[in-house]
Order: sequence, then structure tokens, then C-alpha cells
Amino acid sequence: MEDILKLAAQKADAAEVVVIREKETPVSFERGQLNRISKKDTAGVALRLIKDGRLGFATSTTLDDSKLVDRALATADFGEQLNIKFPNQEFAEVESHDDYLASLTEEELIDDAHSIMDRIAAFDPSIPIDLFITQTEKTIEIGNSSGFRGSYSTTNLGTMISTRSPQGFREVARGYSSSRYFSFPEIWLAQLAERHHQAQKKQSVPTRKMPVIFSPGTFGTLIIRLLAGIDGTRLNAGTSPLEGKIGEKLFDEKLSITEDPHRTWGIFSCPFDDEGVATAPKEIVKDGVLKSYLYDLKSAKEAGCESTGNGFKRGFWSSGAGDKPTPATTNLVIPGGATPLADMIAQIDEGILIEGVMGAHTGNIQAGEFSLNINPGFYIKDGKIAGRATDAMASGNIYEVLTRIKALSSEQGLLAMFGPIGYGPYVLLPEISVTGKGS
Repeated sequence: MEDILKLAAQKADAAEVVVIREKETPVSFERGQLNRISKKDTAGVALRLIKDGRLGFATSTTLDDSKLVDRALATADFGEQLNIKFPNQEFAEVESHDDYLASLTEEELIDDAHSIMDRIAAFDPSIPIDLFITQTEKTIEIGNSSGFRGSYSTTNLGTMISTRSPQGFREVARGYSSSRYFSFPEIWLAQLAERHHQAQKKQSVPTRKMPVIFSPGTFGTLIIRLLAGIDGTRLNAGTSPLEGKIGEKLFDEKLSITEDPHRTWGIFSCPFDDEGVATAPKEIVKDGVLKSYLYDLKSAKEAGCESTGNGFKRGFWSSGAGDKPTPATTNLVIPGGATPLADMIAQIDEGILIEGVMGAHTGNIQAGEFSLNINPGFYIKDGKIAGRATDAMASGNIYEVLTRIKALSSEQGLLAMFGPIGYGPYVLLPEISVTGKGS
């Protein structure tokens, strides 16, 4: 890294090197049988430099690439205008690497998978199980011409369990992810078996507005639309509905959202972002009031403010050294309420429990619109789950539906959108437009 920065300093005005190394061991089972186990060991090097106010960029798989600086300089001749200053800040230590998790062997991961399937079989040995476990260890190292040098390592254990219908299709699923080793909670396995049996009865859903419970995972698909609204890039472009809304009460007072990059064992905990800016916890929404926007170095420069430490090489579909930093979050945290999920269900005369969706990325996301195919979901009638909801869709706009929140559950799970984005409860919204084929 030092050789690259020294050479870049001789030929450019400023430079930054990001090195990301990742080891991943995915293990998969289909119908209870080991299907695949593999190992991935990747490395990526990204060089950003600024010459005459223009950005140059090049990537490699090794720091020994003698032509990396020359390739970046060649792109700077046609690069975008980017007159930013790379930071040199102190940063906090964050607990995100579990030595025990990093040391797990393939055999131990397979043993864990068998243990989970045995525990589910104790509830019902006839349930067909697919199971995916992924062990990951990642190291991020950043240096720049301003003098910043920093590195940290993270681990992650991701587990996804799903059942199959008698016809062989995916039925219901439960997943969790943590930077620290964990044992899958017994109560989640019991609920998985229960939902599998409830799903065997199919229920048509009428078309009308009705109460809907969003699971933590599916509520993430709504929150991602809020995040689009506080993205500094969109704010600068004038395409965000939240421009100039800081300090306004926009949502139900039950809703608070924080971003905590220093959360112990958080899935995205980190001391600094992918541009070397120190991270810090921040309120995004407090009691329904919008509190923060998110900026990387580029969008902050354009807005005339400081980066919030949210410049990450991460998007919906990729995450790696070669990606462009954009405003993104670490660990979102939505505090729950005092109502157990079972009590939420019991108070609904007719409604839906949504535990999975398709088409989460469709619609006008930055305007807050959503139109979600429910899969899987459960039809609630007279305070009980009557069966799996079929051929149903939920739609609306978060800036309308989140102004009324009936209840937040005492249970917590992972918020998700093509992968986990944080932690939150089940959320009961009293009036959501549901489209179905029932009467």
C-alpha cells in the first residue's frame, strides 16, 4: 500500500487505497442432505486518485500491480469532477471479529447444520428442510495521502432455514446473521414448524384495506424507501421527497430509527466507512421526527457539509473494492414495543401477516411507493391464522402508511432487503391496501 500511495503522490494531487480481503465458506443442505460446500478466498484493491480536480480510478487483485497507478491516471483525464479532501481522523475500536467463529472448520459447520435439523425434527420429523450456513471473515484496510491508515476485521455467521411444500416449492423460512457465533433460538425453530403446518391450508384474500403485520424482514423493504429519501446523492439531485424536512414530524411517534455502526457484534459494525471517515451512532428518526441525512465525501462536498461516515462500497447487488462509494447505512436499529406477536394476531378480525415478499425493489422507491407480492403471507381471521394467503399483494406509500402504526412487537429480528440491514420488530399497520382474489 505504501508504495502505491508514494507513487500516486508523485503523479497526482491526492490518493486513496482500499484493500478488501474476504474468506467465505458456504454450506448448503437440500431436503436434509448435504448438497454443496465450498470455499472462496478473494482480494480486491481499489485506487482512487485526484488530479487537476478529476477522479481517476483503477482496481486490481493485488498490491503488487505495477500498472495500477498508471491505469488510474489514464481514467483521470476523462473522470468526473471530484474536488474532495481525503480524511485523516481518529476512530473508535469496534467489536466485530469473533475468533471462535473465524476458526470454525467445514466439519463443524456441517455439525451445526445437522444439529439445527435434528432440533426441527423434534417438532416434526416429516418437514422437508433446506438449510444454508455461511461463515465469512473480512478485512478492510484503507490508506490515503492525507496520512490516514486504518484496518479492521469482521466475521459473520449467516443461517437461513426453509421448508418445502408437498409439491417441492419453498414454503416458509427463518434466518439470522451475526458477527458472533450463535445457536439458532429454539423458539424460532418451533415457530418455523408451526408456520409450515399453517401454510398447508391455502386461503384466498379479499381486495380491501385491512390491518397488516410486517415481519422484521419485510419491514426492511419499507425502510429502504426511507433510506432512499435521506440519501445525500438524491437530496443534491433534488429528487428526494425529504429535502428540507429535517426536524419535521413525518411518521407515527412510535417509530424511531437509529444507525449504530458501533453496535457490539452488529452485522455491519465498523470504526470507519470505506472512505476512511470515522463512524458514529446517529438518530435517523426520533419519535416520528426526521433527524438526519446520510452523506459520503462526494455528496457532502456538493451539499456544503461534512460526510456523516456513510460512504460505503455497497449496493443492492454487489459489495467489493471495485464498487463506487455511495451513501449507505451500517446497523439500523428500530426499538420494539410491548406487544407480543401472538397478541397482535389475536386483536385482528381480518388481516395479513407478511413474512416474505417478491418485487421488493420495484416501484418508485425514492418516492416511497411499494407494491409487494406477498410470499409467504398468512391470512388472519377472527384473531387466528387461518392459512397461507395466496395470490395477494400489498401496496401503498411509506409517507402515508407509516403515519399510523398500531403496534410494535416485543420480539426482534433482522430487518432485510436482499440481505440484512439491521434489527427491528414486527410492525402492525392498521390500513394497508391488499389486493387478492377472494370475496
